[in-house]
Amino acid sequence: MTEQGESESSAILRVLLVDANARDAQRLLDALKGGGHAVYSRQVALRSEIGEALNGEAWDIAVLSCALPDIEPVEALDLVAELAPGLPVVLAIARGQKLFPVELLENGACDFVFKSNPSRLLPVVERECARLRLRQNQAPSMPEVPVDECAARFLQLASNVPECYWLTDAETRRVTFVSKGYAQIWGRYVEALYADPMDWLKHVHTDDQQRLTQAFQQHRHGGLDERFRILRPDGGVRWLHARTFPVRDEAGTVVSIGGVASDVTSLLADQRQLPFFAHFDALTALPNQLMFYDQARHLIALARRTALSVGIMVVDIDHFRELNQTLGHTAGDELLRQIGARLSGSLRESDSIGRIGGDVFVILLPDAPDSQFAATVARRIIDTLILPMRVEGQEVFATASIGIAFFPADGDTAHELVSHAEVAVRHAKSQGRNTYQFYSGQMRDDIRDRLFLESELRNASLRNEFVLHYQPKVSCANGRITGAEALLRWNHPRRGIVPPDQFIPMLEETGLIVPVGRWVLQEACRQTVLWQQAGLDMPSISVNLSARQLLSDTLLGDIRETLALSGLKPACLDLEITESMLMQNADTAIRTLFALKEAGVSISLDDFGTGYSSLAYLKRFPLDAVKVDRSFVQDIAADSDDASITRAVITMAHHLKLKVVAEGVETPEQLALLISHQCDIIQGYFFSRPLAVPEMSELLAADKCLPASLLRSGTRKPMALFVAVDGCEEVISMLDRDGHRVCTANDIEAVTQWFAANLVDVLVCGSPRKGFDTAGVIRLAAQMQPLCERILLAGGREWNRKLVTELSASGLVHRVIHLPFEATAFRHTVEEALEQRRISEDYSRLSHEVEQAERKLLHAEEERRRLELQNQLLQTTEAQGYGILQELLAEMSGPVFGVDDAGMLVLVNDAALKAFAERRLAIGERLRDLLPELPLLGDNADARINHAHYACRWRQIGAGASPGGWLLLLEGRGQ
Repeated sequence: MTEQGESESSAILRVLLVDANARDAQRLLDALKGGGHAVYSRQVALRSEIGEALNGEAWDIAVLSCALPDIEPVEALDLVAELAPGLPVVLAIARGQKLFPVELLENGACDFVFKSNPSRLLPVVERECARLRLRQNQAPSMPEVPVDECAARFLQLASNVPECYWLTDAETRRVTFVSKGYAQIWGRYVEALYADPMDWLKHVHTDDQQRLTQAFQQHRHGGLDERFRILRPDGGVRWLHARTFPVRDEAGTVVSIGGVASDVTSLLADQRQLPFFAHFDALTALPNQLMFYDQARHLIALARRTALSVGIMVVDIDHFRELNQTLGHTAGDELLRQIGARLSGSLRESDSIGRIGGDVFVILLPDAPDSQFAATVARRIIDTLILPMRVEGQEVFATASIGIAFFPADGDTAHELVSHAEVAVRHAKSQGRNTYQFYSGQMRDDIRDRLFLESELRNASLRNEFVLHYQPKVSCANGRITGAEALLRWNHPRRGIVPPDQFIPMLEETGLIVPVGRWVLQEACRQTVLWQQAGLDMPSISVNLSARQLLSDTLLGDIRETLALSGLKPACLDLEITESMLMQNADTAIRTLFALKEAGVSISLDDFGTGYSSLAYLKRFPLDAVKVDRSFVQDIAADSDDASITRAVITMAHHLKLKVVAEGVETPEQLALLISHQCDIIQGYFFSRPLAVPEMSELLAADKCLPASLLRSGTRKPMALFVAVDGCEEVISMLDRDGHRVCTANDIEAVTQWFAANLVDVLVCGSPRKGFDTAGVIRLAAQMQPLCERILLAGGREWNRKLVTELSASGLVHRVIHLPFEATAFRHTVEEALEQRRISEDYSRLSHEVEQAERKLLHAEEERRRLELQNQLLQTTEAQGYGILQELLAEMSGPVFGVDDAGMLVLVNDAALKAFAERRLAIGERLRDLLPELPLLGDNADARINHAHYACRWRQIGAGASPGGWLLLLEGRGQ
């Protein structure tokens, strides 16, 4: 029970709030205070509290909630009437209340307000308080207020409320006062009523005039309480509730008859609509859940008797929660109304639709002949919703996921069919939304399996069922392993190794990814250190971070703790993150990544090309490498667009001083193209699948490398390939004799094999002729070996010249040698092309090495700055420690000396300088030269100096195996 305000004056509006909900009571109180009144209120809820409040204080009005914990509203109304007769009671009704409390209005409640619209409370309270004061005829509660002031207040109050007030003289029956509410309710002029007191009766509905006239004659001195209809000038009909009461003077004589009339048209309309709202949704006017299930039960019963099929379709609006949060609940309600109207317009007259949830609609399809018919309806609904809807002045687009189930195939009851259709909805959402799915038993099995899988997954970490496999990453420059990526696997006791795509998304959903990711980090670092200690070449280890880990407050602490416990150098740890993780919360990601860089680890961007970021945007992030997604690498040898994209990514990444790692490399053709495009590192099944620890250890021990024939020119000799050439034996022999690599092929099949397994620097293609597709060889070379020099031998025939011209004009051919040719000159041409290719590749290799060196220098500079900062901090700390030591020694009463390992004096306190002033102690001198009486370094013997006896205490200072010197303390033992 709460109290608000203080009863300092009888002019204060005293309100008793009978409500168990403090928030609702406060809203009602705020509505009263908003009218400028000084309000004293008290909130009560229990029967005992109501009785105590009514017995202990006087109140102007009571606001009664229809939902109380231990007393029914009717009983509460009776209690008020018993303890405070005549106290006006206003009902506060929740908007969602199913039954309107008509009996409370009939049993004494004056009026009602909805809690959702408390603004109406103020005029109702002012009206009822005015009535109370009129009945009390200047009650003792206001003896000090002059009559003229009371009249002025009443007139002001009556002129600002929607109800109609009037006063008639008890003797003459003339109207002495009518409020403005008369004109608003009746739609007639007040002057006509002053001229003719019975003018109002002319406008009463003819069916009610006789009854109302008799009632007024019967209650000439007050007590009238009737409902009747009036006709307005515009032809409209309104229901009024009129009541009259006597007004007495100080002697108790009736001097006036007061009356009040209220417009109750909306109240009666609400009462008539109660059955409607019990079965229909108030927002969309569609059948609600109760009505829908009743219709479905009847339809299923009919279908069971007639052996017909019934379809049930659940329509779930996609992303409605986000739309509601963005546009606001009012706009969300309007959107639902429009969606309901569109769905209704997409159905047959025999179909039924209802709303059974916030954004969930359900449709009954009676006598659905087959799934094709239901699919047609579903597609029509999807197409209808795709069109934009205008909500609060802006266009909004909504899509829906639809699930469909049939009676009797998918269930026997309405609830079972709706449940199965909702399962199909979830499956439709998992397929990308804006689609429909038919229910099948497999979906139910999938959900059951998913529940079981989640339960088993939660126990997997406790049972140590997670293991790591490692996939090596290999350098395209020297073919050696540069590191490995740690990949999580689940060794299920019954299913065996579970693929990551079947459980990692669930780890993300359940939040288990954070502790599991921490274990992966610890285990990968520990295993890498074991390989390094065993003498195996494992330069670095890559660990994938999830989005939750990246945003976790504990990430930086986990990494530092893992590096410290495992002993792995920070430079050996590479953390892989995805584009989507960076784009979701860029500012937070930037702060986290810079903190990780300060810790010394490297950072790679995984799956680059699958998101919406650009390399230019990635300059904001402290990255070391980008990994080209396998979707580009997969078709790089067959799709020129993928090849161009990959080449552009590699070039731009190198300009940004980033390494490039291509993942998913499975064929020699893919590897050859990546190497020709200056890719730094490759990873994929071509070199090795992910391996368990024992197999990975064997691979490292074998020192496996990429084939030397595919590596860059820094480790191989340029090669010339002659294809279907005649008369070139002498040229080939001379090139071979000069030490060049020369190979031959006779047809396009052999050429394809050569291109797949080797890098070709110069291609010499024979002239066009029947049975040999010269143009096909040239195009294949341009696609699979884009950097090779392409030379075409051309004959003199007309059709030959035409093809040569086309190939030259398209840029596919770099040089054309016309037949016949001179052998020596042709040899020089090929040698020149090989030399140019060697120089070009050497330049590319050197440029790449320079870029790598620049990256290393950049990292070295960052490391130097970090160490310099640490050194400065260490020097500051040491200086502070030295100062503290000096202050400590100065406070010691006995002589104290500090010497280095050579016995040189580096520290002396004031007590020693005073005790041995004549010895002229000086820093940098040998202590034994100044005080030869002292024992040897480290010898805790006694010494007699200047006729005084001292006990010598040597203490070695420093840490570990590198001592920093000695301290000597002299304790006096007397003369």
